[in-house]
Amino acid sequence: MRSLIKWSPISDFHDVTNQLSNLMNLGHRPYYNHEDEVNEDALWIPAVNISEDDSAYYIDLEVPGVEKEDIQINYENGVITVNGERKRVREPQRDKIHKEEFVVGKFSRTFKVPRDVESNAINALFENGILEVSVPKAESSKPKKVKIEVK
Repeated sequence: MRSLIKWSPISDFHDVTNQLSNLMNLGHRPYYNHEDEVNEDALWIPAVNISEDDSAYYIDLEVPGVEKEDIQINYENGVITVNGERKRVREPQRDKIHKEEFVVGKFSRTFKVPRDVESNAINALFENGILEVSVPKAESSKPKKVKIEVK
């Protein structure tokens, strides 16, 4: 015997939005580097904010659960590469795991920066799961104010 189930377009919509939310919250970002090549070594991709002011460019990466010792930052030919690894905090001690959403493994992000930066003065600060890479601008690229005399 078959029974009818009342169809609701709203419940279908909620299913789709829940699936999209799960996808976005699991750190699934494009696995591409700065040249649109697939980054096959990355198991997860940290979120990033990039900004600047008059004196520097700033690259902030969201890397909770990563130890400072597991992060490497390199600068070469106008490209900053940030590599790291988030390790499993503890192995599961239970017989059954019903859901596991923590993402562990290696990550890698690359960023093109302008050539007119002070590459010897690049520094990084790691605090509360946020890695801030500061890339100072060269004096020649900083805005200058010149007063022009009217004759």
